[in-house]
Amino acid sequence: MNKTLSNKKILTTFLEKDFKVIIEAKSIPMNIFSSEEGYGILGLCLEGNIVFDVHFYEYSLSKGELLIISPGQNVILKQQSEDFLINYFLVSQDIINDVLIGIFRLSPLFFIHMRKKHQFKLDEMEIRRFQIYYRLIEHRIKPMDLVFGKEYVLNVLRLFYLDLYNNYQNALLLRKITLDGNKENLVYNFFLLIMEYYKENREIVFYAEKLCITPKYLSRIIREISGQSAKEWIVEYTILEIKSLLHDLSLNIQEIAVKTNFSSQASLGRFFRKHTGMSPSQYRMDISQL
Repeated sequence: MNKTLSNKKILTTFLEKDFKVIIEAKSIPMNIFSSEEGYGILGLCLEGNIVFDVHFYEYSLSKGELLIISPGQNVILKQQSEDFLINYFLVSQDIINDVLIGIFRLSPLFFIHMRKKHQFKLDEMEIRRFQIYYRLIEHRIKPMDLVFGKEYVLNVLRLFYLDLYNNYQNALLLRKITLDGNKENLVYNFFLLIMEYYKENREIVFYAEKLCITPKYLSRIIREISGQSAKEWIVEYTILEIKSLLHDLSLNIQEIAVKTNFSSQASLGRFFRKHTGMSPSQYRMDISQL
């Protein structure tokens, strides 16, 4: 096969499936984030404002602020001003993984922070810097180099995340938070493992063995650094995954049980009720009425 044609096919598939850039949009298709194969969004608000819910917690976004939504997070747009305008990237989980793997040693607290914070205030210099990232990719997306197109996008996104991380680190310094390097590395590795295996294994022993430590020590350090135990984080990832799948009405409960590695629909139901206080069917009914 002609190498140029092969590279072109790979790049086209990548741009259609894993990544998109949208400039000066007047709305955001937030309904795409609630499915297993949905996208995350990295957006910079240019004008106006919106109000939105992420897993039923309300947030607002205004001019000069970043919007960060991870794939699979359930997002509901509640209000939008008439003058709303935004630049944004749509990114798949695979792309996010590729981007973060290429960045050396981000703090594990950054991952925790990113799951709970979806709107970032920027100063004037940060606004100008983030604006450049959208324009860089917009200007390269059509005449993109057929060999290095994907790498170009990934490296621009790495710069995007590094600036976002710098914003986070500055917030830590203002709060005078210091971290123990060994403990931080342990938590970092735990979160890498949980993101890889939480669908397959929900037992603390599994993660402790992977990290060559005892389950008791793992739980103590994770709680000390993050405020939650290792088990609570495993449960949180699993519950959010189930909730995301429940938003996809094309899936029945049995299919969701298979996708989340439960032995049966009943087992899934018991787990979900224990940690949310309702059955999967009740949760699905509630969200359908929103």
